[in-house]
Amino acid sequence: MRPSVPDIRITDSQDADLATYRALAPQAVAGMIFGLLAPLAMLDPLLWALPALGTLFSSWALRRIRNHSGELVGRKFAWIGLSLSLLFLAAAPADLLTYRWMIYKEARQFSAQWFRYLTQEEPQKAYQFYLSQPYRQPLDDQLWHFYRNAPQQREKLQAFVTLPVVQTLLALGPKAQVRFYQIASESRENDNDQVDLYYAVTYEEQSERKSFFVLVRMVRERLSHGGAGWRIYQADGGVRPDGW
Repeated sequence: MRPSVPDIRITDSQDADLATYRALAPQAVAGMIFGLLAPLAMLDPLLWALPALGTLFSSWALRRIRNHSGELVGRKFAWIGLSLSLLFLAAAPADLLTYRWMIYKEARQFSAQWFRYLTQEEPQKAYQFYLSQPYRQPLDDQLWHFYRNAPQQREKLQAFVTLPVVQTLLALGPKAQVRFYQIASESRENDNDQVDLYYAVTYEEQSERKSFFVLVRMVRERLSHGGAGWRIYQADGGVRPDGW
């Protein structure tokens, strides 16, 4: 006698849902993968495409799941991908803007101090800004003594003083009024940041107010022991900013 097989009847609505096959939306999977990769956007602007794609695929998945709720699943995957993507899509540009603001601020402070030393007739201190940080001498009262006893270094300082823009600023001294004008350019190469800034120098000559521009080119170099340091590698006077 064959055993009887009881009839299986689904009476609970949740069991009915489980019994119904629903495909996983591939867009949800893709959105979550791009969302998990989204933190890489903090490394390079080119990688901002990762959270952008994560946002696109996750939003697409949520829309498809909503329109085909009985056929597709993957809502949690899509929300995870969308949350991560939106987070880093906002965080990466904000981090870059903050970094650029910090770089501009440092560059302006560094170059402004260089101008102050020249207008205060202290070329020995201003010259240190042309050297990489590990090779600079302390900016104290012993600096002149160092150059008096180091002929080769003294020759380099004398060459610095003969630069036209340096001669002009030293000659003007406290009469020169130096103010930041605008950013000329900015770039980044091999982890070094380069910033070029225009300054306007104003002075009075025979009761007549005159001005000229100085372009200061600087680089923020990565140091071997860690950290970074600024260095001026070129300064030109008599230049004209764009639009002049």
